[in-house]
Amino acid sequence: MLDGARCGSVDPATARLLAQAPSPFRLDRSSLSLAPDPGNEPGHARTGSQALAFAAQRLHEVGVVREWRSEQLDVCTEDGRCIATIERAACRALGIQTRSVQLNALMPDGSMVAARRAPTKLTDPNRWDNLAGGMIAAGEQDHEALAREAYEEAGLRLADLPVVRGSQFRVLRPVPEGLMIEKVQVFDVQLPRDFVPVNLDGEVAAFCRLPIESALDAIEGGDFTLQASMAILDALRRAP
Repeated sequence: MLDGARCGSVDPATARLLAQAPSPFRLDRSSLSLAPDPGNEPGHARTGSQALAFAAQRLHEVGVVREWRSEQLDVCTEDGRCIATIERAACRALGIQTRSVQLNALMPDGSMVAARRAPTKLTDPNRWDNLAGGMIAAGEQDHEALAREAYEEAGLRLADLPVVRGSQFRVLRPVPEGLMIEKVQVFDVQLPRDFVPVNLDGEVAAFCRLPIESALDAIEGGDFTLQASMAILDALRRAP
């Protein structure tokens, strides 16, 4: 609990670990919340972001959070208020909802371009994904995240291309890091006939152009990530 609102969830053992002194948290019967600041000096109140930074660091020290991204994501309440930021790598260990974008990349002949995730990815390594996708950083708008991810993952600049906003959906599932709770915004883009994707951030192992029927077969076979599968099906549902 932060700012009087629920923003995540942890198992009891993790809750006890995070409340163990010295800690900015207190553990009640069913909630982990920010403890009163003993100093209570004006202008020096402990913030939610500081408390979550402590939580992320403690979980990293004991190996619950295995990687460290040095990227901050917004922490929002269920009604959409952003009340803090947190290290990206700790979100799933703390059951904190993240926001992401997925880009369906469509060719003039009706095929689509898919990207195989690198084997080093902690979640869904080696599975097929959309051409680009990723987290929305703290203070970032979804279209800004989309442009950044498209360039980093595929060398694609979206400024002069026809991008269509699709549906939004929510994913909740267990992953090796904890619990994935993610709100996903789908976008589609029509690619130039001569476009050749080039990965720039090391997170893509290969690219492949797939006819729609082949993409559907791969979805049915579980070869695509859940988010990519839902994004592709959303594009097909909206197609004329």
